Amino acid sequence: MTGALRPARDPLGRSLPAELVETFAALGATLRVETNSPEVLAACRLGFGRFGAPSAARPGGAGLRLRLLVDPIFVETPPWPDPVFRRQGDIFYVSLGCQNTAVADLASGFATGFLSSALARDTRLLRTVFLECLVLTLLTQGKGSTHSYVHASAVARGGRGLLFSGPSRSGKSTLAFACARRGFDVVTDDVAYLVEDEELTAWGRPWRLRFLPECRGLYPELATSSPHLRLDGNDCLELDVEGFFPGRARTRCRPEALFFLERSAGAARCEPVERDRALALLSRDLVDDAPEVMARHERLWTRLIARGAYLLYSGQDLDAAVDIVESFLAATRD
Repeated sequence: MTGALRPARDPLGRSLPAELVETFAALGATLRVETNSPEVLAACRLGFGRFGAPSAARPGGAGLRLRLLVDPIFVETPPWPDPVFRRQGDIFYVSLGCQNTAVADLASGFATGFLSSALARDTRLLRTVFLECLVLTLLTQGKGSTHSYVHASAVARGGRGLLFSGPSRSGKSTLAFACARRGFDVVTDDVAYLVEDEELTAWGRPWRLRFLPECRGLYPELATSSPHLRLDGNDCLELDVEGFFPGRARTRCRPEALFFLERSAGAARCEPVERDRALALLSRDLVDDAPEVMARHERLWTRLIARGAYLLYSGQDLDAAVDIVESFLAATRD
C-alpha cells in the first residue's frame, strides 16, 4: 500500500461497531451476544437472562455467538409483513420485510443480522422472530446442534419431570396449568428441549403459559390474562407463571415419563404405548436434517420413551388427569 488510495467504502456495513457484549445461558448452552443496540440487549436479557449465569460452554464446542446490529440507514417500520424462514444445508435465513434479515451458520454456531431501529424497539417481535428463533435453531438443527426437541409441555416435582405431548390445541398448556395449581413446577408450555449430559435433561422456557381464549371457562382466574396475537394468526391468552405461581418456574428437569394427550369423552385413564408407536407420535413434528442429527433425535427420544411412555385420555375433568400423573410419580419414586 502506497497511501495513495482513498478510504474504501463500506457498503455492506462491515465496520458497524458492536460495543455491547454480554454472555448468557440459553437452555444450558453458553451464548455470547454482540450488538450496538440497547434495545436488542434488553430483549436478550428478557429472553435468556433468567436461565442464570452460564457455567460452561455447550458440549463439544465453544458456545453460540449472535451478532445482531441495528443499521442506522434502515428505515423500515410497521406494519410488518409475515416473516420468511429458509434453510439450505447448514445455512439458515430469516427475514422480516426488505431490511430486517439474519443468517445463521448451523455448523459453527454463529448467527449475524441487521435490523431497523423500529424492529429493535418491537420487543415481542424481535424476540420471537430473531433472537429466540435463531438461538433455538442453532441448538436443535444442523451439524453443530446439541439438543433435540419434543412438542410438549412439561411440569416437575422435586426435579422429576413429566412431559405432555400432543399437537396444537390438544391441551398441553391447560394440563400444565392444572398441574401447577396442584403444586407442580412449570418447565415449559409448548416445546421441551432434550440434551444428553450424564443423564437425560429436559430444558424449557417456563415463564409463560399460553391458552386458547375458551380456557377462561375452565379456570376463572384466567379471565384477567392478557390476550395477544400469535404469529400463526391465533388469539391466545398469556399467563405469567411467576405472577400466578411464585417460585415455581423451573428451567430444567429430569424426565420421568412421556404422556401423549388424547381427547376422551369418558373418564380420564392412562395406558402404556409401545416404543415404535411412541417414536412415530414424536416424529409428527420432526424437521428433516443431517443423518447424524436425526440419529441424535432418535437416540434421545428412545431414552425418553424408555423412562415410560403412555397415552393419557382426558376430557374436561383435568383434575382426574392430574390425579393420574400424581399417582404415577408416587408409584415410581426412587
